Amino acid sequence: MLRIYGCIADQHDLRLVALAGAICLLSCYTALSVFARACVIETRRRWGWLAVTPVVFGGGVWATHFVAMLAFLPGVAVGYDLTVTGFSIIVAIAISALGFAIALPGRRDSPIGGALVGLAIAAMHYTGVHAMRLPAVAVWDSGLVVASLAAAVVFGALGFWVFSQRTALRYRLSGAALLTIAICGMHFTGMAAVSFRLDPTIVVSDEVLAPEFLAVAIAAVTVLIVALGLAGSIFDQHLAQRAVDETERLHSHIAELERTKADLETITTDLQTALDAAAAASQAKSSFLATMSHELRTPLNAVIGFSEIIAAQPFGPLGDERYRDYAATINESGMHLLALINDVLDFSKIDVGRLQLDEEEIDVVAAIAGAVRLIRGNAADGDIRLLEEPDASLPPLRADARRLRQVLLNLLSNAVKFTPAGGQVRISAHRRDGDLVISVADTGIGIAAEDIPKALERFGQIDNRLNRKFEGTGLGLPLSKRLMELHDGTLELASVLGAGTTVTMVFPASRCQELAEADA
Repeated sequence: MLRIYGCIADQHDLRLVALAGAICLLSCYTALSVFARACVIETRRRWGWLAVTPVVFGGGVWATHFVAMLAFLPGVAVGYDLTVTGFSIIVAIAISALGFAIALPGRRDSPIGGALVGLAIAAMHYTGVHAMRLPAVAVWDSGLVVASLAAAVVFGALGFWVFSQRTALRYRLSGAALLTIAICGMHFTGMAAVSFRLDPTIVVSDEVLAPEFLAVAIAAVTVLIVALGLAGSIFDQHLAQRAVDETERLHSHIAELERTKADLETITTDLQTALDAAAAASQAKSSFLATMSHELRTPLNAVIGFSEIIAAQPFGPLGDERYRDYAATINESGMHLLALINDVLDFSKIDVGRLQLDEEEIDVVAAIAGAVRLIRGNAADGDIRLLEEPDASLPPLRADARRLRQVLLNLLSNAVKFTPAGGQVRISAHRRDGDLVISVADTGIGIAAEDIPKALERFGQIDNRLNRKFEGTGLGLPLSKRLMELHDGTLELASVLGAGTTVTMVFPASRCQELAEADA
């Protein structure tokens, strides 16, 4: 150790020694940074980074050697053989490339690769020393030569082992420091192993390169290579970190979407359960109302029947004329309540699928005339003109006569009820593209466009000051719509507020008897 220290202190320019150490540390750190990228990349880019690594490392070792040789002060002029000097960097790059390739797979092979890189350091050093040209004979100490080789191999293997534990910054710095010890320790131990005995008979060729020029040029080029390698490594790590951050962000979004999906599935399940429960409750309600048909109608029929008997006085006078008025009121209210109950029960039967159509051939013109006849008295009381305009050539219609009359009466009574005195209600029937169409148009108060869907809902009441005075349960139009759907038809409603309403019943062409016979 004293001999090595004396070699450094007495035979070297310490400023250049420090420069060589700085170049060595920078080269080692840059090479490990580039090698770290090669270790984590799985694509073909790995081999590009792996190819750059020995170039950066070998160039750095070469620069370290020649700057340190520039610091060497043997007391005589020194030159360098150009061919051997060039060959020395090839040796450094080639052997270190093999070492890095061996260390690439993982931790187990890293010390072996590091030891081979140490041999590359030694091979480069002794090839570079062999390139020296000076008037002296080299005398070697074999013990120190072995020690220099051991320093290169041991610290090279140790530096790679530390680096392989993790590619974080402190592990790269520790590995670079150990490789710097391997390079510098090998170099100065190797320089302590040689002594030069002057021999004036040895002639140095004039064609050798001056050490100052060679060392400065190589140091400048190598620092440029190392700087480019370091910049590339930093840039690539920045891109890699961005990719990692983006991947983590995407994973976070995916996890959030998966959580949202799970929440939506849970909500959907809950809503489906609630809908099933509501449907079951509605079904139970409809079944109950349909079953209670007899129980509801029987006492009401008794009320209506007895009120008619009381009003007719078949068993003698009541004694006071007001009793007849009361009986008429009871009868009128009972009939209204019965109509309401019938509508509710019809809806319930439709909901549970119990309402069956009793279909037959119907004369549409006669059906319209019968409905108009029943509603004409109400129209006359309200001073409303009632017009019938059916096409006399209409074919028979296959439908349920009672349900058809029910729909016609609902539409006509609504038209009369919502048409002011002096207005008119017109009912027409004709063919349209093969379908049979019955329309009821009035000049009444009309319905706003946004209120039409509400008018077609059961119990739908359009609450505005214009029509709130009119009584009604809101079942007429919805029930008529459902009855038309049972006939495979549709109910269309068009209205203009303040101008009137037109409700159109559309029966498909397949229900027109003449068409059915023609098809048969």
